[in-house]
Amino acid sequence: MSRAVGAEELLRVLQQAAPRPLTITQLARYLDLGQYDRRQLKIILEAAVAAGKLRRIGKSRYQWMREAEVPKVPQRRTRRVAPLAVEEARFEGRYQRVRGGYGFVEVLGAAARHFPRDVLIPAGLENGALHGDRVEIEVLRRDPRVRRVVGRVTRVVSSTHAKMLGTLEPTRRGWQLVPELELLPSVEIVGPNQPRRDQAGLIAQVRIVRPPTAGRPPAGELELVLGPVEHPDVQFALIAAEHGLRTEFPEAAMAEANRLPDDPEAADYRDRRDLRDLPFVTIDGETARDFDDAVCLETTAGGHRILWVAIADVSHYVREDSALDHEARARGTSVYFPDRAIPMFPEKLSNQLCSLLPERDRLVLVAELHYDRQGHRKHAEFYPAVIRSRARLTYTKVAAVISDAVSAEIDAWRASLGPLLEELREMHELMQQLNRARLSAGSLDLDLPEALIDLSEEGRSVGVRLLLRNDAHRIIEEFMLEANRAVALYLREHRVPFPYRVHESPDPSDIDELNRFLARFGFTVQYEGRVRPQDVARALKQIEGHPLARVLSRQVLRALAQAQYSTVNVGHFGLAFPVYCHFTSPIRRYPDLLVHRQLRRVLAGRLDEARALAEQLEELSLHCSQCERQAVEAERAMLDLKKCEFMFDHLLEPEPGTIVSVTNFGCFVELDAYPIEGLLKPESFPDDRYYYDEEQQAWIGARRRQYFTIGDRVRVECTNVSLRRREIDFALLERLPPAEGRARTVVTAEKSGKKRLRKHRR
Repeated sequence: MSRAVGAEELLRVLQQAAPRPLTITQLARYLDLGQYDRRQLKIILEAAVAAGKLRRIGKSRYQWMREAEVPKVPQRRTRRVAPLAVEEARFEGRYQRVRGGYGFVEVLGAAARHFPRDVLIPAGLENGALHGDRVEIEVLRRDPRVRRVVGRVTRVVSSTHAKMLGTLEPTRRGWQLVPELELLPSVEIVGPNQPRRDQAGLIAQVRIVRPPTAGRPPAGELELVLGPVEHPDVQFALIAAEHGLRTEFPEAAMAEANRLPDDPEAADYRDRRDLRDLPFVTIDGETARDFDDAVCLETTAGGHRILWVAIADVSHYVREDSALDHEARARGTSVYFPDRAIPMFPEKLSNQLCSLLPERDRLVLVAELHYDRQGHRKHAEFYPAVIRSRARLTYTKVAAVISDAVSAEIDAWRASLGPLLEELREMHELMQQLNRARLSAGSLDLDLPEALIDLSEEGRSVGVRLLLRNDAHRIIEEFMLEANRAVALYLREHRVPFPYRVHESPDPSDIDELNRFLARFGFTVQYEGRVRPQDVARALKQIEGHPLARVLSRQVLRALAQAQYSTVNVGHFGLAFPVYCHFTSPIRRYPDLLVHRQLRRVLAGRLDEARALAEQLEELSLHCSQCERQAVEAERAMLDLKKCEFMFDHLLEPEPGTIVSVTNFGCFVELDAYPIEGLLKPESFPDDRYYYDEEQQAWIGARRRQYFTIGDRVRVECTNVSLRRREIDFALLERLPPAEGRARTVVTAEKSGKKRLRKHRR
């Protein structure tokens, strides 16, 4: 018989599980119910939702609401004494709105350490803030049990939307601009400059003259009509504006850059080691334009090896608190798109004076690393120097010449390298030793191929493929890891603060959630108490060779914390390094420049000066972490847009693919032919009414019990592409035979109405 369950019992389970939402099936399991009346449980839960005690997420999940019981309109109330001083203060952060109407604020600056999670801003408490604005907030409530902080926006500090881009659309009263980002409101176009009728649908820029209020949209004056969304320059402007990227250098910064020489001058060589006789080379991608690292390897008769890693000495030219420094600090990082980049420094620096061009004298900071025959590092030394690169090599050519491949073209490449060929082969041997040692120590091998966009001469997407890494990539990767780790150890030994590159250990609860997913495919991350890198590495090794290896590896990566910068060292979990920093890319990463400056202070014996910068460096570390996340989001958005652009030429073409993720609004299918994902909506599933089962991550037919879940093979066609939303829609044509020998979980129905799980071999 089914057991009667009261509302208090259900709410108690949800309170204990907060903030994790639960399905009715999961609630029944927590309460150890055998048979139960699902309809009655749903009535109780919906009543609690109506009473404001629970939140319903989607159609089937329920979440305890006590931590978010904040009225939508602020009410006068007596101020209580907060248990922590931090509760009474106000903080600045970046407001991020979500489609549900509420939003979150990522606290910026030193105060961020008090907020491990973003602050929830309920709908109605955003005080006119728009998505992406820098705002000031006050904390309304902090509940440490669920790690959730609720606040409200007190004022907009600075808007990233003084100007806004979007599509021109006519209205009954005139014109409006509809932003490409759906999280922003439409803008009423006012003023004498109105669009022409033939400009409807084009992308334009307006200057905001009236901010939004509770009952009135913002208004703006038309400044510029850019053109159609398909144009690459328009796409770039849209992505840059959406993510608040700085695309133009201030006049003061450009003036400083233009005053710099084209090459180092005689005075620049003072107090530097002259390494111009060493055969340094740069190894980069075919389209790279800024070369900030060069390497050289020398092997003695006894097998002892000396590796020189030379990094562009940007700190020599960019002085602290200069206009160039202020602009680089604000940007935090360079941003790379398929057809262009937004550099951290003007081209005079990034592509010329600080780029290690072949046969040009260049100033560098050098990490000189000594290894024995087995690849163990025995000594490290650091100093400023001048070098002259012998050659600008590419990953493709280096991988070919150090391989066993034979062809007329490859033989010609080998002959053109002369004595550099033997040096490259020795680099390959050292790389293999370093790589084996790193992986055996527990470093994670997340060598996932990246999507590469092929562009036409006009900059339009004509191809999407996977960029596979080769041994030339690995040579540079291992050498840069060695230099970064050696510099971090050196600075730590001298007890000076600097921005560590840290990667915290994953929360065991996140790994438990990952294991529930991996168990369906026969894998698990086994750990005891604390999760170690070796535990995750073992699971990744088991996943290798599986038909869904790339999908499963991506899920493992998502379960890990995000790497960031901090002057507080907690080690780097992913690399299994106790100490690590970024030293090797000061042209494109501001934390690397900070490390260079601290290294120069230590080398000059200015330890007190270096140690006095702890608080400033911590604030800059937090800022750079936030800039990095912003850049990654922009790069991902542009990649998604270019994939959509490519699919315009492949509408209604049948393509096989694999379901790689399942959500409550459909399944995402990745095509076999291209690394492109599109949404397969439930309405395209055949001859049944399907419902989403969160626990099984599957869409299941109510009558025929057919299901669609991760790993299923399907044939689909692209039916719709939206450049505005950067979304691709697929329609199902047929189900394909499954991969051989794969276990899969199926939900079947019993006569009693109770569900059970059955495993089938596939």
